Parts: sequence; structure tokens; C-alpha cells
Amino acid sequence: MRRSDPESTYFKTVYLGLLLNVFIPAILVILGLFLRSKGVGVNPIKALDLFLIILLFVSASEVFFVLFFRRRFFSSGNHLKEEASVKTGTEDDFIRYSLILFSLCLSPTIYGFVYYLLGGTLKWFIIFALITFICFRFFKPGLEQTKEFIKFDDESSV
Repeated sequence: MRRSDPESTYFKTVYLGLLLNVFIPAILVILGLFLRSKGVGVNPIKALDLFLIILLFVSASEVFFVLFFRRRFFSSGNHLKEEASVKTGTEDDFIRYSLILFSLCLSPTIYGFVYYLLGGTLKWFIIFALITFICFRFFKPGLEQTKEFIKFDDESSV
């Protein structure tokens, strides 16, 4: 088992988070604007307001799920880490958990993209993208959590 440097693991996850939660939403906004200029979503579907309310509710519930997921997998007293760290490298586990977290944070932008392509307004699409940015900002694992996660593996492998 290779030993992991917490700082390098942290920066790998930050770069992964920036890719998933900043770069991809920006690309989706640009793509949405391009598709709208080509006529996609010009004629909104019926019941678009109801669809917006459903998507806002789902996005809000996912924010709470992201909070739960972060507390569950990145807390210092996590029993799942106790089972997994003996068999696998903690850096890989940490990056895997971060990937799941960042993917969950990205989902509101995807909802906003679908809403926009169905004829929604740019304002709501941007709000969905902002939900993703806010989730990334507040829920990304910090350097201290990375050090705790890596330190746990070093103690258990001795």
C-alpha cells in the first residue's frame, strides 16, 4: 500500500471539484446559449412552471443529501473508513468519496440545463448553476479533513 501525502490528495480533489463544479457548469451555460440561438427551447413546453417547482424541490433535497453525505463519509469517526481503509488506499477512497460528492453538487446545473432546453428562462438556469457553485464552495472536503482521513489510514496500517 502506498503512503499518501494529504496535501497532494487535497489538491487533486480540489482540481476535480473545480472541473466538475465550475468548468462543466460554465460549459453547459455556453452550450445552452448556443442551442437556444439555434432554436432549441424557443417554444416552451406546457406545465413548465410545475416542472421548475419540481426541479427546485429536487435540487434543494439534494443539497441536504450532499450535507448528509459529507458528514457521513468525511467525519473523523466514520466506521465505513475503518472497514475500507484496511483493504484499500485511503487516497483512492478519499478521491472516490469526493467524486461522488462533487457529482451530487453538479446535478442542479444539469437540472437547470434540461429546464432551459425545454424552454425555461436563462435566469433560472443561472440560479441552478449558482446552487452548484455554492454547494462546491461549502461542501468540498477541506485540508484538515483530508489530513484526518489520511492519518487514519497511516495509524491503521501500522
